[in-house]
Amino acid sequence: MSASFALDPVHGGRLASLMVDHRQLLFNDATTSDVSWGAYPMVPFAGRIDRGRFTFDGQDYHLTPNMDDHAIHGTAFRSKWKETAPNELSLDLGPDWPLGGSVSHRGTLDAHTNSNRGYLSLELTVTATEQPMPAMVGWHPWFLRQLQPGGATAQLQLPNFDSIQMYEVGDDMIPTGRLVCPPTPGPWDHPFRNVAEPIVIEWPGELTLSLSSTCDHWVIYDHPEHAFCVEPQSGPPNIFNPDRFDREPDVIAPGESLTHTFTLEWNVLT
Repeated sequence: MSASFALDPVHGGRLASLMVDHRQLLFNDATTSDVSWGAYPMVPFAGRIDRGRFTFDGQDYHLTPNMDDHAIHGTAFRSKWKETAPNELSLDLGPDWPLGGSVSHRGTLDAHTNSNRGYLSLELTVTATEQPMPAMVGWHPWFLRQLQPGGATAQLQLPNFDSIQMYEVGDDMIPTGRLVCPPTPGPWDHPFRNVAEPIVIEWPGELTLSLSSTCDHWVIYDHPEHAFCVEPQSGPPNIFNPDRFDREPDVIAPGESLTHTFTLEWNVLT
């Protein structure tokens, strides 16, 4: 079995390709919208910030909206990153992010030609520089419904479905603060917590992919016909406005970092 991956410094530091046994697992057409392909890092926030506005340390901030009236998926996925080492990229945040800081994205592949199994581990680290800041990280992968024309259609397996808590979202796609357990049936464009891992994607008869992360939230977006998204995030969308939530956002002091990992482990069936 062969496996390879590519981090793309030009297109937002994203995982642009994940090939397993000559199968591409990601929708990776770079000619489409930059929110709609690969597996891009979401940093220093993931999901939407309501109208791009939040208050931190007594100061009001207004980020430039990039989807409808909201700021979404961070400021890094449209930036050009630098290659700092093999399979490692870095980026200075700002000027789109007013609180400064930096981020690194690193990938580690473990695959053996004499085994049907292997994994890719991704690591995101965001570091505050001159001032403290709220911080959040996540990944936004677009997994193909079919790995080849006419092939098996992917099936998503959530092992503890009845215990999962789904965040209700309003018409503006901002969480209301209400949790629904068990979740309503899909299709979804919702955040979830209390999700048992691994989450498993199976292309019957071809390949299984087990997803795990140090992040404690997941967003599932499964409306499109060609691909779907299973996104680890270190908090719910809009957590920088915490009045609707039962937790505060992570805050890092100058020189401190927030690090999370996302692991994709596969088993080739044929």
